[in-house]
Amino acid sequence: MPQVLVPGSNGRQIVIAQAMQGESADLSAAARHSEKPQNSLGELPDPHLLFANSILVGVILVITGFVVTRNLKKIPSGVQNIAEVIADGLNNFVRANVGPGGEKYTPLVGTMFIYIFAMNLIGIIPGFHSPTSNITITLALGFCVFCYVQWEGIRAQGLFAHIKHFMGPVPAAAILVMPIELISEIAKPFTLAIRLFGNIFGEDVIMVVLASMGTLFGGSLLGWIPVQFPILLLMLLTDVVQALVFSILTCIYLSLVTQHHGAAHADHSAEHHGEQVLAH
Repeated sequence: MPQVLVPGSNGRQIVIAQAMQGESADLSAAARHSEKPQNSLGELPDPHLLFANSILVGVILVITGFVVTRNLKKIPSGVQNIAEVIADGLNNFVRANVGPGGEKYTPLVGTMFIYIFAMNLIGIIPGFHSPTSNITITLALGFCVFCYVQWEGIRAQGLFAHIKHFMGPVPAAAILVMPIELISEIAKPFTLAIRLFGNIFGEDVIMVVLASMGTLFGGSLLGWIPVQFPILLLMLLTDVVQALVFSILTCIYLSLVTQHHGAAHADHSAEHHGEQVLAH
């Protein structure tokens, strides 16, 4: 571009063309930086989208619960009958894993199970993603369980007794046992979160890869081939299993802090063995 020289007010000349060219270049660079990148097939979904999906699942569950319970009858039928079967099954499940009196934790454990299962399941629907494939959401669930377990331990044993159980059964070894027990306790929400996140995220990646292969193999003549359909049936099973694992571990943690002090330490090795089995 030719330079246009214009005399300035102070006797010097201003290069207008170069200034205009520099401004246009700056504007172009700013526009490129302001453009929001779009996710393509195989990339990680936006965390805000996953959070919105989790809110959507919660709203759907609240509305469903309201519709089911707004007109309860003494003789259940239809949807109420199904809801009561699910509630009774969850009640027996929690009582069997926590111990006598464990049914009072059914609202927590049952809500966690249904909410996690629904969040896992929504990822199968085209256009949606499983919120549990985001580590921040699973961490939030893990810390909710962690805080509630500590609160229940303090309520059941008292503050000092709850702290004392981290010292182990032998007072002389407390200085060695307590740091290990505290680290193990603090790690619980992270193990819950990472286990759930890793499995669901892996499912989503496999489904995206298979869907991409269906597009590749179909070509322009056949179009899209649903090669990921067989894996969807397996994902239904794993979605249930992951929600079940999270719920079982929640029951185990509640059982350890609410049962008798000595029984809790006797079952401590069983907890670690149960975690290893459930992890596989």
